[in-house]
Amino acid sequence: MTVTVRPLRDAQPSDPHFGLPLRLVESTRAGVLWAYNGDHLQALHDYAVATLREHGPVGNSSMFSRLPHWMKLARNRVLLQKVTARLIAKAGKAG
Repeated sequence: MTVTVRPLRDAQPSDPHFGLPLRLVESTRAGVLWAYNGDHLQALHDYAVATLREHGPVGNSSMFSRLPHWMKLARNRVLLQKVTARLIAKAGKAG
């Protein structure tokens, strides 16, 4: 399998395989939140509402270790919860 790099179109999040823009995207004051699908969005929401965030093995072995720094900051936890909840509602209406 050959991997090719596609430039971002207007710096918008896009599907890595087809290059199409993502539907579940919302800009916040801290950064841009995007999700590939409902399961990805639900995982981000669960991360946002978790009261205990345990660290796994050292390195980038999980999706959560690779999240943007602004999503990991405690001060942005409420913002992340609100945005993921809003996108979940949006996905529910569209689906």
